[in-house]
Amino acid sequence: MAHVLMNPKAWSLLHEHHRVDEAYIITHGSGHLIRGDTVFAVQAGDVLWIPRHTRHKLINTSATSLEHLVLAAPPFDSADVYLDESWGDPKATPQPFVQPPVDDCFDGARIIAYELTGVASIAFGWVMADPTRHKPAHYNKDITEWICVVEGGGFIEVDGVSYPIRRGDWIRIDPDEKHALRNRNDQHMIVVCICTPCFKMEDVHYK
Repeated sequence: MAHVLMNPKAWSLLHEHHRVDEAYIITHGSGHLIRGDTVFAVQAGDVLWIPRHTRHKLINTSATSLEHLVLAAPPFDSADVYLDESWGDPKATPQPFVQPPVDDCFDGARIIAYELTGVASIAFGWVMADPTRHKPAHYNKDITEWICVVEGGGFIEVDGVSYPIRRGDWIRIDPDEKHALRNRNDQHMIVVCICTPCFKMEDVHYK
């Protein structure tokens, strides 16, 4: 996993990989993502899958920073980056990336969920300071979960102990660790949760 912050009006080189697939997870800002012959207008909450052998490039079109996470499967190899000066950006009109619908999660959060079959489940969600949405802590037997705090702050409860968390923090939740995200502020706490192997509701346990 790479955590990348692009300066205003910056861009990456057009490149491809031959041994890894990638997911680009946009967490802040907006821009254009070239994927093959298509150009997507992207914003926070978008998750785009880039199969191996697909040329791609991220462009920050805004006057603020563009932050994104890059998930590589199998793990990234710096020797697996291919560039060619003869390659050019596609002359395509940017099209909006259509996000999945927002859902109510079993743990009380509101989420935009993505399923990368055989790789990971990704949820871009917000945790609210609404007592009616506070659910009991749960644990998973098979899943390891990584949580990145994108905006705001709050607490992560792990095995009955609460720890303060804030923007930029990464938390790893191992199998059998009972956990819950809590927010006591008016501002929503925005998080990205990555589960591997893929999330299954039948692997949610409370006792």
